[in-house]
Amino acid sequence: MEKKRRTRQQLDVTLGPKDGLARSAKHKAVVAAAAKEHNANRSVARLIRNEMLAIRYQMESYISDQTITANELRSIKDFANDFLRILNLKKGDFAYYIEIDLANLNKYYKEDRKFNPELALKFGHFFHTPADLWLRVQFKNEMLKFEQETRLEKKYQKYDYEKVLQIA
Repeated sequence: MEKKRRTRQQLDVTLGPKDGLARSAKHKAVVAAAAKEHNANRSVARLIRNEMLAIRYQMESYISDQTITANELRSIKDFANDFLRILNLKKGDFAYYIEIDLANLNKYYKEDRKFNPELALKFGHFFHTPADLWLRVQFKNEMLKFEQETRLEKKYQKYDYEKVLQIA
């Protein structure tokens, strides 16, 4: 057991820089220039993929963030538009590619229609994201709206079977 601890401690030490945290301004500039050059040499496809991954992580963060309120909702439309902006695609083209009428897509965007598993699969495949991620965003938003409604419970107190039985 002591041997494992020692190995773990040695591992912690070897993960950090060998010369400590002290870096000269010149060294920092060299590292920054190398990183900038490396980034400049990335393909357009790789840059797009990186930006799309960033949006995916934003979606995951949004879902797991317990501090978000109903006033801070990010809809399916918001995330889809972020992806479309990166891909330089118009909403009409996107609708065509996922074989949905633009008017129908707009109804999902406006939340006149409920986002469903079939659409989540289309979004997921098109944007290379897990389909359930889209559904979880939708569910999070529904739960936030539900929590907001439960604060207004007085208006729902009239829906009580006991009151009906008293009348009858």
